[in-house]
Parts: sequence; C-alpha cells; structure tokens
Amino acid sequence: MRIISGKYRGRVLASFEGKDVRPTIDRVKESIFNVIQFNVAGSRFVDLFAGTGSIGIEAISRGAKEVFFSDNAVSSINIIKQNLKGIEGEYKVQNRDYREALNSIQGKVDFIFIDAPYKLDCIDEVVKIVLNKDLLESDGYIIYEHDNEKRYSLPQEFFIEKTKVFGKVEVDYIRHTKTICAITGSFDPITKGHIDIIEKAKKDFDKLVLVIAQNEQKPAFFTFEERAKIAKAAVEEYKNVLVEICEGYVFSFLNEKNIDIIARGYRTKKDYDYEIEMAKYNKEHGAIETKLYEADKCDESISSTKVREALIHNEEIKGLVPKNAVKLIKKIYEVKKND
Repeated sequence: MRIISGKYRGRVLASFEGKDVRPTIDRVKESIFNVIQFNVAGSRFVDLFAGTGSIGIEAISRGAKEVFFSDNAVSSINIIKQNLKGIEGEYKVQNRDYREALNSIQGKVDFIFIDAPYKLDCIDEVVKIVLNKDLLESDGYIIYEHDNEKRYSLPQEFFIEKTKVFGKVEVDYIRHTKTICAITGSFDPITKGHIDIIEKAKKDFDKLVLVIAQNEQKPAFFTFEERAKIAKAAVEEYKNVLVEICEGYVFSFLNEKNIDIIARGYRTKKDYDYEIEMAKYNKEHGAIETKLYEADKCDESISSTKVREALIHNEEIKGLVPKNAVKLIKKIYEVKKND
C-alpha cells in the first residue's frame, strides 16, 4: 500500500496483517482520486472508518487543507499515527465512533469518505448527521465504498451522481440534490409507460419522487401500501428514485416536500389536453410547474387499466409492467382475489 500522487508520492504505508481490516486497494483509491483530483487541494477531508489512514493521507499528499481521521479501533489509531510520521499538514486523529466524530467537526467539509465494515449499515446515520449539521459543502461529496450487493436509499436532499464498480466493490459519489421533480399518478399499478417517463425525466433531474396519489374519479384496485410496494420493486434498479404516498392534494404534498415541478407523460392529443389542464390547476393552486414528456415508447395498449383487466381475466402481464414487479403484482392479486 502506497501514496499514489502528490507531495509524498511513492511512500509505502504500514498496513495490518490478517483480514480483520480491509484497506481500500490502490486501484480503487486511484480511481477515487481521479474523480475528485481537481477539488482536493485546499479541501477539508474526512476519512471515516480510517483504518490505516491511507485515503486521508493521500488527500494530504494532494494538498488538502485539513484532514480528519477517525476510527473506533485503537489498533487503527496507532497505525494511522505511525503512517503520519513525517507527513506535514493540518490533521486530526480521533479514536471515536463515526457518529461522534462527525458531530465533533465544526464548519463544513468538502469530502466525507466512508469505508465502513460491509456488514455495518451506517449510511442512513451518516446522511442524517450531515443534514442536521449542514456539514457538507454544496458541491462536496460523500464517497461511499461498499459491497456492490448492498441496497440503500437516500433522502430527497441527496442523490448518487456516479457509481464505479470494481468486482465486488462499489463506490458511490453522493452529492446534494440540486434538481428534483415529482412524477405523480395513481400507479394502480405502475406500468412500462410510467418507466418510460422515469427514463426520460432522470436525464433532466438529479432525483425523482414517484408520488402515489388517489384519482378521485376512479376507485383504487390496489391499496396505497400495495401500490407503493409494487412501485418500489419496479424502480429498485434506479438509485435516485423515491416512492412516496400522498393521501391529500398533490400540490399541498409537494409544497411540504419543497418540490416545485411535476413530470408527466402523454400518449395522445386527449392525454395532452388533460395534462395541460392539470398543469394549470397545479400552477394556480400550488405554484407547481409541469414538464410534459411524450410517451413514445408505449402506446395506449399499455396502461394500468389493461394490467387490471389482464389480472382479472388471468392473462399475462409481463408485457405491460416492469419485470421486477411482475411476480409481486401477481402475488398481491392472488391474495386479494382469495380474501
């Protein structure tokens, strides 16, 4: 293990024997610093779960203004201090739990690197602290290294800007959300048509929120909870898509969430005219803008109504709904049918 670049380039760092500590390998470390290389100099950098201190020391070598090292293992603290011998710079080494370490930092930081034990679910707590303390600069990153089978969701204030995969290791670059929109509908259930709109909208926005609402003109086939469960399964592969339930006025719900734009799709002239009227309503009542997308990949043969009819007549639905939702929809419907 070595310092890759900067003032101390080539210096070999002490590591641990055995497998109790899993240091970030040089190939992953090099990739991380290639992504952030132009912003490291002069930055404030947090090396959480620091282990040997390799990442934080690399940041010092590349000109970071201040680095915070933390680890709750005394053995790690000792080896970090050993690796820091002869390294000039402003840094702080703390033998603390990651929550205590983050809460102790004054002012904002530019980077928070997380390489926690893969079995530890810490990202929710980290993000919560960062939000509560307003700890991360607006253009800063939370860099999260984890097992690539781990699934997690972020609050609407954050999104994953990019992801790099190295075998079983995944590194996510998490930033403050700057653009967010809601995709509203009854999603009774979600269809491939809805996915078409998601695919289009995610090119224009950092984060999407699927807002499951009730169409007052149509009785619901699936409950709110069932629709939400199906929608979550359908969008599982999209890291920056949340699913929320709205039981009241959509514009009021969006105002509470500080979301000021809706993305909607249309297939026909009739759809378009309806969406224009709904856009006027949401603008007048909630100052909500609407962005319309033409659903050119799906025609009128794909709709929630068609899915419900297919279920009732025991017909195949996999051509109508996202693949991740097919089994779940059938399972939920069988339970409902037998109740």
